[in-house]
Amino acid sequence: MKSSQHRLGDRVVWQLARASQHWQRLARRELAAANVRTQYYHVLASLADDGDAAQAALADRISFDRSDLVSVLDELERLGHVVRRTDPTDRRRNIVAITPAGQKLLTEMDQLVYAAEDRLLEPLSAGERKTLLALLSRLAQD
Repeated sequence: MKSSQHRLGDRVVWQLARASQHWQRLARRELAAANVRTQYYHVLASLADDGDAAQAALADRISFDRSDLVSVLDELERLGHVVRRTDPTDRRRNIVAITPAGQKLLTEMDQLVYAAEDRLLEPLSAGERKTLLALLSRLAQD
């Protein structure tokens, strides 16, 4: 990553944003090379980490447009990575759950995301990575 001549180039938040954008590009490349969509990762990770959800709640949870989520869920369901079932308490709602095949794909995608992170952090030593993580964790506290 080149150093920035931007007026905010000497500001921490600017550099954090640039690093985040760079990581996102690396992760998208890794996932695209494996022929999986980044949207799959967001959906599967949320279902695995936060549990089954109504479609609308899932869209809100991962900040997806509800109509866009429907097409992603259609693909994931066709591929066998999620199942949708009618909510027994409200037959108008679908509950989405990850399948074992979806969990397997998520594990494979995790490895691709971790590889992107390793590429991003390559210039840092193990100690610097640990320090960076600790500092960012402190900043991220609510």
